[in-house]
Amino acid sequence: MVEQLFFFLFAALAVASAVAVISFRNPVHSVISLIICFFQIACLFILLRAPFIAGAQIFVYVGAIMIFFVFAVFLLDIRTSMAKEKFSKWVVIGIPVALFFLIELIALVAGGTFGHPVGETSNITELLDIGQNTVALGTVMFTKYLLPFEIISVVLLVGFIGAVVLTVQPRKED
Repeated sequence: MVEQLFFFLFAALAVASAVAVISFRNPVHSVISLIICFFQIACLFILLRAPFIAGAQIFVYVGAIMIFFVFAVFLLDIRTSMAKEKFSKWVVIGIPVALFFLIELIALVAGGTFGHPVGETSNITELLDIGQNTVALGTVMFTKYLLPFEIISVVLLVGFIGAVVLTVQPRKED
């Protein structure tokens, strides 16, 4: 019962902070809301008994990706009038899509299928062994998924270098 209470608390805070990310006009406030959302997702991973994934969530997303966002927010010239024009153009499409997802969410909650076991859980103690989860994840990541892992790291590096190149202004000589 207490676990469900914490789940709904963390989930509600994650959804509220995600909505705040797209609601705030100030990009710094949006970045702070996104950090809060990432922390709430890490808390949900802890409730799912996956502490390694929760730690990775905090280190990778809050520690690395958010630094890129903060870097981009402070280095790029963000024009609010251009953002307002783009926002008003997409409202016509965004409101029906949001209503569709709201109806889908209400249908899911009204169905009441949450909490039912998905598959066989007779050997739950082996699934919850933290050391085995970490070893299994590392083995899979660095054997089967090594190429996608390396490609993602190169793409992030190229994105970071591209952000620096695009934002650095050449010096005007006197």
